[in-house]
Amino acid sequence: MKAVWWLVAGMLIANVAVAETKIGYIDLQRALNESDSGKKAKEDFKVQVDRLQDKLKKQKDEIDNLKDRLEKKSLVMKDEERNNLEEEYRKKMRDFERNYKDTQADLQKKDNEMTGAIVRELQEIIREYGEREGYTVILETSSNAVVYGAKSADVTDEIIQRYNTAHPAKKK
Repeated sequence: MKAVWWLVAGMLIANVAVAETKIGYIDLQRALNESDSGKKAKEDFKVQVDRLQDKLKKQKDEIDNLKDRLEKKSLVMKDEERNNLEEEYRKKMRDFERNYKDTQADLQKKDNEMTGAIVRELQEIIREYGEREGYTVILETSSNAVVYGAKSADVTDEIIQRYNTAHPAKKK
């Protein structure tokens, strides 16, 4: 974090003597969420999450039914039957926990892949925009390098617009 401040301070000091300094900032998270591709990725991701949650819910319901059977009928069951049912319950519970963890990891990976591609494209748009418009530096707000920024220095809306033009959301 301190390195970012020193880098910005050094650039500012060096540029003040040489030329006019033009600084902008962008809310990359907002650009990601409000770009057409970002919205589409978010919708697609929600569909995947809902589908996986339904699958896990069915599995959990099956486990709950087994648990109810065990609690209600275990006293009248033969030992072997009760032991088999308990073993089935433990096995299904282990499978559920494993599937839950795997699902979480898969969703995290897919989210990183989907958003990572968009962020890389946004960064390219930002770089091109910065060069074309003569910016010395464009900071990202979530890095905490921007404590205050005049609205006129916020390039987020312009970057979203340029991104949407260059990378229209793909329809399924």
